[in-house]
Amino acid sequence: GKTTQVPQLVLDDCIDRGEGARCSLVVTQPRRISAVGVAQRVAEERAEKIGKTVGYSIRGEAKRSTDTRILLCTTGVLLRRLQCDGELKTLSHVFVDEVHERDVATDFLLIVLRRLLTKRPKLKLILMSATLNAQVFADYFRQFN
Repeated sequence: GKTTQVPQLVLDDCIDRGEGARCSLVVTQPRRISAVGVAQRVAEERAEKIGKTVGYSIRGEAKRSTDTRILLCTTGVLLRRLQCDGELKTLSHVFVDEVHERDVATDFLLIVLRRLLTKRPKLKLILMSATLNAQVFADYFRQFN
């Protein structure tokens, strides 16, 4: 589905354009088990071991390396990362998956990312959901096209 395929398509496109080394994607998941499970599935689809091109980071556990280009993590992990690196300087793409699952952490993340886009207009923000009112999010992020 979208959760496993879209980040891979983006990474593969970057690689095809010769920009794979500069491509670094983070994909948030609302739950720890989802972050780990999706990372394992994507690594399996890419015929790799977890922690190489595909990794994960959840509270208290991480499997990633300097080669990791797709990192699955919880919303909370990305919020903590923003405390240390407020501009997410090493990331090229941020995917917020299951964005329809509105909770305080996700709403706060969207506020922070919206502000970040004014400083980093080239950062790609992708909101994903199986059931979402796209117009609400389109209106919220309208100024960034």
